[in-house]
Amino acid sequence: MLAAVFLGHPLCEAQVGLQPRAIYVDFATFASDSAGYSSFRIYYQIYSSQLLYARQRGNFVARYSVSAVIKKGKKQITSSEVDGILKEESYEATTGQRDFVINGFSYLLPPGKYQVTITLRDLNADNSVPLTAEVTIPDYQAKPPLFSSLLFARKIVSESAIADDDPLSAEYISSIFAIDTLRVLPSCSRIFGDDNNRLMIYAEYYDPTAVSESVRFCYEIKDPKGSLVFSQTTDIPWVSGRPLIQEFDLAHFKPGPYELIVTAIDPKERRIAGTSGRFRVSWSALALVKNDFEGALEQLRYIAAPAEIESLKKVAENDRAKAWNDFWKSKDPSPGTEENEIRDEYYRRVAYANEHYSLPGKEGWRTDAGMVYITYGEPDEIERHPFDIESKPYELWYYYNPRRTFLFVDINGYGEYVLQYPYDGDIQKLRNGGGR
Repeated sequence: MLAAVFLGHPLCEAQVGLQPRAIYVDFATFASDSAGYSSFRIYYQIYSSQLLYARQRGNFVARYSVSAVIKKGKKQITSSEVDGILKEESYEATTGQRDFVINGFSYLLPPGKYQVTITLRDLNADNSVPLTAEVTIPDYQAKPPLFSSLLFARKIVSESAIADDDPLSAEYISSIFAIDTLRVLPSCSRIFGDDNNRLMIYAEYYDPTAVSESVRFCYEIKDPKGSLVFSQTTDIPWVSGRPLIQEFDLAHFKPGPYELIVTAIDPKERRIAGTSGRFRVSWSALALVKNDFEGALEQLRYIAAPAEIESLKKVAENDRAKAWNDFWKSKDPSPGTEENEIRDEYYRRVAYANEHYSLPGKEGWRTDAGMVYITYGEPDEIERHPFDIESKPYELWYYYNPRRTFLFVDINGYGEYVLQYPYDGDIQKLRNGGGR
């Protein structure tokens, strides 16, 4: 089963769960030189390891297609489709979790509200993921000042600076990445952290009426509670439409979702225009170790033995990052590869538990539902009973392999479903924080 997610606008997530996502999609809008039209770009990032490879003449080959359909109401405005082929010489090369393809579609559309559907089809597996989102394209010829959308980028270079031996040079050739004299390679997932701690953004600011020689821009990053965690103000010599490029170091940010807000400030210190975008900092050993080492150790309770946690507690502060990495290396099922599938899956489950089971004052991974989810993964079946007259709200989670059933009851009526059974040794130890 393919899985995917949209970013950048009001989102429609096609599938929840911890299946690795095959495709991420992001949008960007800019002013255009065509009267009555704005530039609309769709970017997609396909993770090749999530496609089905077939053996063909000694190679492993994946075949896929990506289509885009844009509607206004019930009327189809335009559509596009591309086919792709990926070829690898070995099976191991098809499983690289960090191998991906980035491409996209570009359109000129009148300002307004549209429905956009992107579909990834795995032609070998004969299955597909359709994703639909409502998108508003601004009128950039309206009264200034105005910002384009924020484009989160993996890399931004000028055309003249692209080296022939750059491993990404082939991607830069596509016109979808050309913006004026630059090549902007998007980060469609907007997920940063681990080995990618540099957040880059590209935006355009339109104000032909500006009289100042420079424009002041304020960059703010806020956490999910709306608390300001970063702020920076910069004065830039200005010509309307000039690219606004900025880079941020996220190495010390805790994992989780954030919002980046960019505003223009006039000489009277008034905020006169703004744009924003959401991004996520993924699990990062460096961030966890430096920000909350005790909390990071607590979070290991569902995978680490008590002796392992006690050993990590005794490590000197300067050696924590190495000890942490050594711990996860000991769990790595494929130490000869860059990926650590066990670690990545574990923290995907932690993130899912925090997103879906958190309560006021209690993180999702600490709840009973979070505990079972992290330990056993996605249930094969969930039976929900929120409104039964003769009982309190309850849920039954069924797992087919191993064959288990878990009963959760909302005892107090506040939405916290407490595990009732089974209370065998393993799950009870986990509930009490005793490790595996």
